[in-house]
Amino acid sequence: MATTFIPIKKIQKRSASGQAETWFAVPAMAISSPQGRLLIPNPAGAEAQLFATLEEAEEAVRRAGFDYEFEGKQVFAFQSAGGAGKSTAVIRPGTPPLEQAIPLLIEHLKDRESSVVANAAYALGTLRAGAALEPLSQILGHDDPTVRKNVAEAMGRLGPVALTHLSMAFEKARTNPGKQAPYIRLTVLSAFLEMVEQGQVGTCSGHYLPLAVTALQDDSWLVRSQAALLMGKTAQALEEERRRLEQPRPGR
Repeated sequence: MATTFIPIKKIQKRSASGQAETWFAVPAMAISSPQGRLLIPNPAGAEAQLFATLEEAEEAVRRAGFDYEFEGKQVFAFQSAGGAGKSTAVIRPGTPPLEQAIPLLIEHLKDRESSVVANAAYALGTLRAGAALEPLSQILGHDDPTVRKNVAEAMGRLGPVALTHLSMAFEKARTNPGKQAPYIRLTVLSAFLEMVEQGQVGTCSGHYLPLAVTALQDDSWLVRSQAALLMGKTAQALEEERRRLEQPRPGR
């Protein structure tokens, strides 16, 4: 796989007091996040993100998943062996581009920046990446609500293969309560709700409905509310499916 280097340029600017200051400019693109508009280093970016030191610029580039070029020298900040940004992802030759992204996205689930984790979870869900099932399970109780939402949607899109992981996580969070336990239970129910939205109620409801009934008596009102919503959406989906099956077929 070809390596993409982001150019880092040293520029001089005048401060408000007229003094010369050195900054390091990195091409970047803007994304929307719960924290507002963010600039993320990207070689195709039309904007510039400025850093006070080369080390800060290098760290931002590495966390965005790229290597960089500075003053004619190419530096493997992200993928170099033994480097701080070393990638442990294994990509086989001939793998389609979208599939190449999956191991890298899974690594981003461990990122310190919540927006990176949230976007990685969203992408993995869109790709329906089965390989991400276990890593996603590990962050069901993430502190950031956007991360939890995207994790729930991602696991919901995986469908039946995620049922066992989700049920086990819910039971563990119910019997071993901790600070993150209510969040885990809430995210699990949200994942089941996503399965309903994806039209998988017929194959999945028999598995999650007993758990949803238990959740109606949960200590957390958020969990109880989500359980009630799940029950209602499931009942609606099952009723719509019953009516569809009862409709006479053309020619009969």
